[in-house]
Amino acid sequence: MGNAKGSVLVGPIKFLRKRREEARGVLAPELHHYLEERVRLSSWYPETHFTALMLAAARLTHEDLDRALEQMGAAGAHFHAEFYGDLLRSMGSNSSVFALWSTQHDTGELRTVADSPTAAHVELIGFDSPSRENCILCTGYIRGALAVNGFEVVAVEKTRCVIRGDDRCAWRVSWRNPDATPVTPVRRRER
Repeated sequence: MGNAKGSVLVGPIKFLRKRREEARGVLAPELHHYLEERVRLSSWYPETHFTALMLAAARLTHEDLDRALEQMGAAGAHFHAEFYGDLLRSMGSNSSVFALWSTQHDTGELRTVADSPTAAHVELIGFDSPSRENCILCTGYIRGALAVNGFEVVAVEKTRCVIRGDDRCAWRVSWRNPDATPVTPVRRRER
Protein backbone atom coordinates (compact mmCIF):
# COMPACT_ATOMS: atom_id res chain seq x y z
CA MET A 1 0.00 0.00 0.00
CA GLY A 2 1.00 3.56 -0.65
CA ASN A 3 2.00 6.32 1.71
CA ALA A 4 0.99 9.94 2.21
CA LYS A 5 3.25 12.73 3.39
CA GLY A 6 2.72 13.95 6.94
CA SER A 7 1.89 17.41 5.58
CA VAL A 8 -1.43 16.13 4.18
CA LEU A 9 -2.33 14.56 7.51
CA VAL A 10 -1.97 17.83 9.40
CA GLY A 11 -5.32 19.31 8.35
CA PRO A 12 -7.54 16.44 9.48
CA ILE A 13 -5.42 15.86 12.59
CA LYS A 14 -5.77 19.48 13.71
CA PHE A 15 -9.52 19.26 13.18
CA LEU A 16 -9.76 15.98 15.09
CA ARG A 17 -7.64 17.28 17.97
CA LYS A 18 -10.02 20.21 18.44
CA ARG A 19 -12.74 17.62 19.04
CA ARG A 20 -10.56 15.03 20.67
CA GLU A 21 -13.24 13.19 22.66
CA GLU A 22 -15.67 13.03 19.74
CA ALA A 23 -12.78 11.95 17.50
CA ARG A 24 -12.04 8.96 19.70
CA GLY A 25 -15.57 7.74 18.97
CA VAL A 26 -15.20 7.85 15.16
CA LEU A 27 -11.52 7.00 14.77
CA ALA A 28 -10.30 3.41 14.97
CA PRO A 29 -8.42 2.81 18.26
CA GLU A 30 -5.18 1.97 16.45
CA LEU A 31 -5.20 5.53 15.04
CA HIS A 32 -5.80 7.34 18.35
CA HIS A 33 -2.06 8.03 18.60
CA TYR A 34 -2.53 10.73 15.91
CA LEU A 35 -4.56 12.67 18.46
CA GLU A 36 -1.51 12.93 20.73
CA GLU A 37 1.75 12.36 18.88
CA ARG A 38 3.62 14.82 16.72
CA VAL A 39 3.30 14.25 12.99
CA ARG A 40 6.42 14.99 11.00
CA LEU A 41 5.54 16.95 7.88
CA SER A 42 8.21 15.31 5.74
CA SER A 43 7.67 11.74 6.95
CA TRP A 44 5.59 9.16 5.15
CA TYR A 45 2.50 7.60 6.74
CA PRO A 46 0.25 4.83 5.42
CA GLU A 47 -2.23 6.13 2.84
CA THR A 48 -4.93 4.16 4.65
CA HIS A 49 -4.28 6.30 7.75
CA PHE A 50 -4.74 9.49 5.72
CA THR A 51 -8.05 8.19 4.35
CA ALA A 52 -9.25 7.11 7.80
CA LEU A 53 -8.32 10.48 9.34
CA MET A 54 -10.15 12.37 6.58
CA LEU A 55 -13.19 10.13 6.95
CA ALA A 56 -13.25 10.61 10.73
CA ALA A 57 -12.99 14.39 10.32
CA ALA A 58 -15.80 14.34 7.74
CA ARG A 59 -18.01 12.39 10.14
CA LEU A 60 -17.49 15.04 12.81
CA THR A 61 -18.79 17.79 10.52
CA HIS A 62 -22.28 16.25 10.86
CA GLU A 63 -22.87 17.05 7.19
CA ASP A 64 -23.60 14.66 4.37
CA LEU A 65 -20.47 12.50 4.33
CA ASP A 66 -19.79 12.79 0.59
CA ARG A 67 -20.30 16.54 0.65
CA ALA A 68 -17.97 16.90 3.64
CA LEU A 69 -15.25 14.81 1.95
CA GLU A 70 -15.49 16.82 -1.27
CA GLN A 71 -15.29 20.09 0.68
CA MET A 72 -12.25 18.78 2.52
CA GLY A 73 -10.60 17.96 -0.81
CA ALA A 74 -11.28 21.50 -2.06
CA ALA A 75 -9.95 22.91 1.20
CA GLY A 76 -6.77 20.88 0.64
CA ALA A 77 -6.23 22.61 -2.71
CA HIS A 78 -6.74 26.01 -1.10
CA PHE A 79 -4.37 25.07 1.74
CA HIS A 80 -1.72 24.02 -0.78
CA ALA A 81 -2.19 27.28 -2.68
CA GLU A 82 -1.30 29.22 0.47
CA PHE A 83 2.04 27.44 0.67
CA TYR A 84 2.79 26.64 -2.95
CA GLY A 85 1.02 29.64 -4.55
CA ASP A 86 2.19 30.01 -8.11
CA LEU A 87 2.71 26.29 -8.57
CA LEU A 88 -1.03 25.70 -8.26
CA ARG A 89 -2.05 28.85 -10.10
CA SER A 90 -1.19 27.59 -13.54
CA MET A 91 -3.24 25.25 -15.70
CA GLY A 92 -0.55 25.45 -18.36
CA SER A 93 1.17 22.16 -17.66
CA ASN A 94 0.91 18.89 -15.82
CA SER A 95 4.05 19.79 -13.95
CA SER A 96 2.44 22.78 -12.30
CA VAL A 97 -1.18 22.27 -11.34
CA PHE A 98 -1.00 18.71 -10.08
CA ALA A 99 2.72 18.45 -9.36
CA LEU A 100 1.99 18.34 -5.66
CA TRP A 101 0.45 14.89 -5.96
CA SER A 102 3.86 13.23 -6.24
CA THR A 103 5.20 15.24 -3.31
CA GLN A 104 2.26 14.22 -1.12
CA HIS A 105 1.65 10.60 -2.23
CA ASP A 106 4.28 8.01 -3.11
CA THR A 107 2.14 6.25 -5.73
CA GLY A 108 0.10 7.50 -8.64
CA GLU A 109 0.33 10.32 -11.13
CA LEU A 110 -2.33 13.02 -11.31
CA ARG A 111 -2.34 14.69 -14.71
CA THR A 112 -4.50 16.80 -16.97
CA VAL A 113 -5.41 16.16 -20.57
CA ALA A 114 -6.80 19.32 -22.16
CA ASP A 115 -9.82 18.98 -24.44
CA SER A 116 -10.47 22.68 -25.08
CA PRO A 117 -9.70 26.06 -23.50
CA THR A 118 -12.47 25.40 -20.95
CA ALA A 119 -12.49 21.63 -20.53
CA ALA A 120 -10.11 18.83 -19.66
CA HIS A 121 -9.86 15.35 -18.31
CA VAL A 122 -7.95 14.75 -15.11
CA GLU A 123 -6.52 11.28 -14.66
CA LEU A 124 -5.11 9.49 -11.66
CA ILE A 125 -2.93 6.65 -12.88
CA GLY A 126 -1.09 4.03 -10.84
CA PHE A 127 -2.46 4.97 -7.42
CA ASP A 128 -2.30 1.85 -5.30
CA SER A 129 -4.67 2.90 -2.51
CA PRO A 130 -7.96 3.58 -4.28
CA SER A 131 -11.11 3.98 -2.24
CA ARG A 132 -14.46 5.63 -2.63
CA GLU A 133 -13.40 8.24 -0.07
CA ASN A 134 -10.18 9.06 -1.93
CA CYS A 135 -12.15 9.50 -5.16
CA ILE A 136 -14.45 12.01 -3.47
CA LEU A 137 -11.47 13.83 -1.92
CA CYS A 138 -9.83 14.01 -5.37
CA THR A 139 -13.03 15.39 -6.91
CA GLY A 140 -12.99 18.17 -4.33
CA TYR A 141 -9.26 18.74 -4.78
CA ILE A 142 -9.70 19.13 -8.55
CA ARG A 143 -12.59 21.55 -8.05
CA GLY A 144 -10.53 23.50 -5.50
CA ALA A 145 -7.45 23.62 -7.76
CA LEU A 146 -9.54 25.12 -10.56
CA ALA A 147 -11.06 27.66 -8.17
CA VAL A 148 -7.56 28.61 -6.98
CA ASN A 149 -6.76 29.32 -10.63
CA GLY A 150 -9.70 31.76 -10.74
CA PHE A 151 -11.98 29.63 -12.88
CA GLU A 152 -15.72 29.91 -12.31
CA VAL A 153 -18.71 27.64 -12.73
CA VAL A 154 -16.51 24.59 -12.30
CA ALA A 155 -18.08 21.22 -13.09
CA VAL A 156 -16.31 17.99 -12.15
CA GLU A 157 -17.72 14.62 -13.17
CA LYS A 158 -16.18 11.23 -12.42
CA THR A 159 -16.00 9.25 -15.67
CA ARG A 160 -13.76 6.29 -14.83
CA CYS A 161 -12.91 4.55 -11.59
CA VAL A 162 -10.46 1.83 -10.59
CA ILE A 163 -12.98 0.64 -8.01
CA ARG A 164 -15.45 -0.06 -10.85
CA GLY A 165 -12.76 -2.00 -12.74
CA ASP A 166 -11.33 0.75 -14.95
CA ASP A 167 -7.57 1.02 -15.43
CA ARG A 168 -7.52 4.54 -13.91
CA CYS A 169 -9.66 7.10 -12.22
CA ALA A 170 -10.66 10.00 -14.47
CA TRP A 171 -12.76 13.11 -14.20
CA ARG A 172 -14.18 15.38 -16.88
CA VAL A 173 -13.83 18.99 -15.82
CA SER A 174 -15.14 22.15 -17.36
CA TRP A 175 -15.16 25.76 -16.29
CA ARG A 176 -15.71 29.31 -17.33
CA ASN A 177 -12.59 31.42 -17.51
CA PRO A 178 -13.71 34.86 -16.25
CA ASP A 179 -11.21 36.85 -18.31
CA ALA A 180 -11.89 34.75 -21.45
CA THR A 181 -8.19 33.90 -21.73
CA PRO A 182 -7.79 30.45 -23.25
CA VAL A 183 -5.99 27.89 -21.15
CA THR A 184 -2.93 26.47 -22.87
CA PRO A 185 -3.60 22.79 -23.62
CA VAL A 186 -1.36 20.37 -21.80
CA ARG A 187 -1.41 17.90 -24.66
CA ARG A 188 -3.92 17.08 -27.34
CA ARG A 189 -6.34 14.34 -26.57
CA GLU A 190 -5.75 11.37 -28.83
CA ARG A 191 -8.82 10.40 -30.81
